[in-house]
Amino acid sequence: MNGDLLLYAAFAGGGCAAAGILLGRERLRRFGVVALFGFLLTATLVLSYAFAVSDFSYYYVWKFSSSVYPLYYKLSGVLAGQEGTLLFWAMLIAAGGLWLERNSSELSRRAQLVVVGLALYFTGMTLVQSPFEPYPGSPPPEGYGLNPLLLDPWMALHPLTTFLGYGATAVPFAGAVVYLLMSARGSSDAACREWVTEGLQWLRYAWLFSTISMAFGGIWAYKTLGWGGFWAWDPVEASMLLPWMVMTAALHLSVEHRRNMRRYSVLAPLLTAYSFTFTVFATAVTRSGIFESVHAFIAGGAGKYVMVLLGISAAVPLLLGLWKWYRFRSSISRSTRREEIFYAAVLVLIVMTFIVFYGVSFPPVVKLLTAKKYAVTKQFFNLWLYPFFLLLLLITGLGLSYSESRRREAMREFLIFSAITVLAVFIKPGENFNIVDYTSFISAKKPLLYATVGEISALSVLPPVAYILYACSIRARLMGLRMREMGVVLIHGGLAVIAIGVVFSPLFTSEFSASFQRSEVGMEKPLMYAEFHEGFGRLGTWGVHTKEVPSEYSAVLLGVREYLEGLKTEGYWRSVSELMRANLSEGEVYSVRGYVDQAVLTEHAMFIRLVDGGSSLWVAAPPYRLSKGEEVVATGMVLLDVPLPDGTTGAVLLSERLSFLEEMAFRRVQEVEIEVLRGGRTIAEGVMKYETYSNGDARRPMIDRNLWGDVFAVLDMKVGDEVSMTVRIKPFINLVWIGVALFVLGIVLCILQERRLEAHRSMMQ
Repeated sequence: MNGDLLLYAAFAGGGCAAAGILLGRERLRRFGVVALFGFLLTATLVLSYAFAVSDFSYYYVWKFSSSVYPLYYKLSGVLAGQEGTLLFWAMLIAAGGLWLERNSSELSRRAQLVVVGLALYFTGMTLVQSPFEPYPGSPPPEGYGLNPLLLDPWMALHPLTTFLGYGATAVPFAGAVVYLLMSARGSSDAACREWVTEGLQWLRYAWLFSTISMAFGGIWAYKTLGWGGFWAWDPVEASMLLPWMVMTAALHLSVEHRRNMRRYSVLAPLLTAYSFTFTVFATAVTRSGIFESVHAFIAGGAGKYVMVLLGISAAVPLLLGLWKWYRFRSSISRSTRREEIFYAAVLVLIVMTFIVFYGVSFPPVVKLLTAKKYAVTKQFFNLWLYPFFLLLLLITGLGLSYSESRRREAMREFLIFSAITVLAVFIKPGENFNIVDYTSFISAKKPLLYATVGEISALSVLPPVAYILYACSIRARLMGLRMREMGVVLIHGGLAVIAIGVVFSPLFTSEFSASFQRSEVGMEKPLMYAEFHEGFGRLGTWGVHTKEVPSEYSAVLLGVREYLEGLKTEGYWRSVSELMRANLSEGEVYSVRGYVDQAVLTEHAMFIRLVDGGSSLWVAAPPYRLSKGEEVVATGMVLLDVPLPDGTTGAVLLSERLSFLEEMAFRRVQEVEIEVLRGGRTIAEGVMKYETYSNGDARRPMIDRNLWGDVFAVLDMKVGDEVSMTVRIKPFINLVWIGVALFVLGIVLCILQERRLEAHRSMMQ
């Protein structure tokens, strides 16, 4: 099936839907919306089927798949590149347009027009850079495959959850934009109230999937990249945080706005709309070719159109919001204390969003204006975000515990915990309590503010965390443990647990190294750590010098193993013994697999004697550098009764080339099993892997989990005669995953409670 025809049909269906909405033709609109979604869904299924059956006649399938992959890696290839993700995103937006069919109000119809317009725009970008482009020339028998680092179950799920979150922001964006337009023109609250009810459902799903997506990405980075971290402030990572922070602010304000339409009547819809805008920005970072990142895609034909959409989606809500504020600024109600708390929290989130946005955008802007490369390091983000992070945690505790009945008590608790936090800033038991290693980038020429913030003690996070947990207990006591309140407690309690993990785990990670010879299996060696000394070096220069010092930890090399996995043409050959038992026909073509026993170079060819299972066969092939015992596959025509190099007469296989099993395998795996001890007691045991693929390498660490933390070990290089490894002791790391699980569970409970209330309202109507 020609997938491009499906895209053109979807585009035509979207045009019919838009025309039906503008002309008031209900049947045309309904037909167009169904056709738009139906053809995009069919195109997505066709592409998925092509990946499932390894149809390499499509260039996109060849580029991101292999016939030896399990089905879930094949299907993950659908979202591995720009073309497939644009198609999937267009389909999700079209699903939002179809969902809006359930309501026939004026606001829903106008919002549907915006959603259809977005779906058409994404469909157009997909046509510009189509995933159905045919492979140039004859389709190859095998695909190039995914980057080996992406062959991980968590990364197989990461793009799916990312774009489910991105796609779910389209309906809230459309509702917010239409609401701002209608309310600015004087429409009644009754006509506009539904935007927040309808939009909140989609925004919650977007928040849920965005949270899960970042968690999956963090787990993948922790497991696969080999550096033992879950967040590096890479531009792509940081840009994903932007829509999440804006969604967080928008959700809180929209809930309050639904209770009283005069509260946050500009800010709530504006931030809701910008949830979509920042998803487009995150896509631009990944796919425009402007931003440099290890995760970024090569710029394609659709990159410039993503930038155009970013500009439109940023400008339209802002202009409408300013218009509404200008027209009705005199009628905005006076803020209550509760509203002021929400404004303060949102202001802090906006400041943090700006810091991240600045850090991501500054390097490409500098490069554009000066042609110079500039890198913003993780220290920049840690340094500037941490004070606002503390403030956000404190305000969160106040918001959770505040009510009009206990206003004075809540404010007194806020001041007490704030004061304790300020005191904790200066309590620093050691240098590793600095929130950043500020000495690496702060000199006497840098502002004093940099050094001051860099000196903040990590203990400062403990009072705000304790405040949040205390506030959660108060809220549970006052509000009860209904499903929604339980969800709220779990979300904010999860945030507190995450805060402990993300602050303390990197600071207290210990790193060691060890090296073994392959022959030293069973030997125990101390793990070494780098001790830094400041003073004169060998040449009389002053500086920082390192020295390897034994630690209290040691490692035992338990074994080294190498093997091949997933031979790409397995089943197409016979072993030498199987072939020699068969009735060979002269002139027939056979594939045979065997071990090199002897190689004789003659004037015209190299004769290679392959053996297996007590049988042997001579193969005539071009000259190769071979080792005795090496396993190869030879394919060619058989000649019978040919004089052989050993003086006998027999069969010879004429082969134009030999295939080495390592080349034909899906991957070559080197496994190293180790045991880690502390004071003679085993604390971890497991296997590290170094995997070699045809298109790259990947290191798979050993991770031995405990509630207190992980023992993380990774090979430094491919195993040769030497086995070199890095071992990290990572306390508190599992608090991050536990906190994320609580956070996600809390969101799910809030969604379930909202669905229950919606069903109850429908029954009452």
